[in-house]
Formats: sequence, structure tokens, C-alpha cells
Amino acid sequence: MRIGIDIDDTVTNTWNDLIPYYSLWFNIPENDLKKSKPYYDPIKYLYTLDEFYEEVLPLYEGIVPYVSLRKNAKMVINKLHNLGHKIIFISARGKGYIDSYSLTKDYLDKNGIYYDKIIVGIEDKGKVCLDEKIDLFIDDSYKHCKEVYDVGIDVLMADNYFNKEYNEFKRIDDWIQVYDYIEK
Repeated sequence: MRIGIDIDDTVTNTWNDLIPYYSLWFNIPENDLKKSKPYYDPIKYLYTLDEFYEEVLPLYEGIVPYVSLRKNAKMVINKLHNLGHKIIFISARGKGYIDSYSLTKDYLDKNGIYYDKIIVGIEDKGKVCLDEKIDLFIDDSYKHCKEVYDVGIDVLMADNYFNKEYNEFKRIDDWIQVYDYIEK
């Protein structure tokens, strides 16, 4: 099986780990940030989207290498690889990062997470999943899950408080559920 996997908030707890920094940088209470959609949404009244990419996103590069992993992500991904599945990380990381490929590769290598391929800077994950012949795609973004599902590929949505309103896809909150889903 060829498995496509997003990084931020799917394999990692990126937004949750960035909240204290956002609170400090933008003087927004952490409790307010824990109720908002991640990344640009809580500060869109302070920055245009272009300013966000130019001024805010580069701040991530000092933090993203240290964000925590979601429960059992490393163990399950590596086990799936050992069982012969192909692991392809497909991330929207791109605009605003100095080198999103190296940032992602270094993180995965440092954390001992196996991969066959890394693809970054992707806006249309449906197209990429078709091109890569992905059988199962895992992401936290409704938009990306929908793009991939609409081209006929099976999807699992990584559960987060900010995507609770979407119920179209099977949800996972622990990577053991990914393993069980694939094994069935």
C-alpha cells in the first residue's frame, strides 16, 4: 500500500506546540488560541496573508524542529514501513519557509521516522496523491482530505479540535487506529 501522510497536526502537534509562542508574540491569551483555527486565523487582523508568509512564518523555523509527535505516530509509521508499505509525506509546507524540504527531512530523520519520499509546497494534494498512486491519505485539513477523497482515494482525518465540525471522513486520534484500519 502507498500511504500519503501530512506532517503538521497529523504526525506532529505543531499548532498546539506553537500556541505559547503565539501568545507571547502577539499578546493573545493561550485559551483564546486554543479555540481558534491554527496559524493565520488568530492573527489575520494584524497581518495580511502576504505579511504572514513574509514576517511570521519564518519564526516557525526555529520552533518546528522541536514540536512533539502525535501519540504512536513514529511507532506506527515505522511498523507500516517494515511491513512493506510505502510512506510518502505530502505537505503544504512551502511558501514562507526558507527551505521546507530540509526542515521536514531533518525533523523526520532526527525523530527516526522512516519515509520513502517527501513532497513539500503542495496546494492540491488530490492531484499529487493521484500522481503518486496513493492508496490511503492521512491529513488534519478538511480541505486537503476533501481534495484527495474527491479523486477517489481513501482518507483518514487526524482529529483536532479545529476540525471537529467535519464528519465526512473516518477520524483518528491515535496512530494505532491507522494501523488497525490498514490491517482490516
